Amino acid sequence: MVRIGAHVSSSKSLDLVFDRGREIGADTIQFFLSSPRSWHWKERSGEEKELFIKKRKETGISPVIAHSSYLFNLASSDPVLRKKSINGVIRELKLCEELKIDYYVIHAGKSKGIKESEAVKNIINSVTEIFSKIKLKHTFFLYETLAGQKGEIGKTTDELAQLMEPFKKEKTGVCVDTCHIYSAGYKINEEEGFNSYKSELSKKIGLENVKVVHCNDSKTPFNSKKDRHEHIGEGSIGYEGFEFFLNDEYFKELPFILETPKTADWDIKNMERLRKLIRTAPVAQ
Repeated sequence: MVRIGAHVSSSKSLDLVFDRGREIGADTIQFFLSSPRSWHWKERSGEEKELFIKKRKETGISPVIAHSSYLFNLASSDPVLRKKSINGVIRELKLCEELKIDYYVIHAGKSKGIKESEAVKNIINSVTEIFSKIKLKHTFFLYETLAGQKGEIGKTTDELAQLMEPFKKEKTGVCVDTCHIYSAGYKINEEEGFNSYKSELSKKIGLENVKVVHCNDSKTPFNSKKDRHEHIGEGSIGYEGFEFFLNDEYFKELPFILETPKTADWDIKNMERLRKLIRTAPVAQ
């Protein structure tokens, strides 16, 4: 069964992510561990953590994915911001480990006025420090593919390969975002483009290192270098791009997470649209 879900709110109490996932009929969920646009960190009580573990078991929602704060910039040339980001990631990863969250997805960083090669080195140094402070046993640390907006690092498989190379012995991997890779210049809504991208992932990163798919259509045209999500089938990717992923021998085994606009009951509609694109195998005669 292809596992399809959505990003859900973690407001008030972390355990409520499972209630919200169940309400929309999600097989898998993603959520923030704290406000994605605030540096404030809320310590979680033992009761809240116990409820999280209990509801996870009760609902059967799996895998469980946490997304990092948007404020973190492991590429920054500002030592204060970079150190703050490193400490923020460590804090989030410690909670992930405690709750045995399967995947932690992060936007690695932006170059912001420095050479991209320097930004890549800063990220590698930052992640090296993170892994020196915490040993991951339950949670995979996933770099997200990015659109290349405002100096984002992780827009090409070459950049991701550089970020992955030093950490082959760690629990690291990649989260593929359909909107981002399309906006970055990978034409995944055509069969040749999809196969080419999959082949590039296989050669430079290793398909086995791709763990999660963010399923988002794009408000902007191909190769726009902009990160603007749209409802499935309503954007410039269209249905075919998602059909390739959902029926691919490798990708169909991964969790598919929607990060589409949160309006009305669109999470339910978007999940229905994705499920309709799954081809059923013919019955043997």
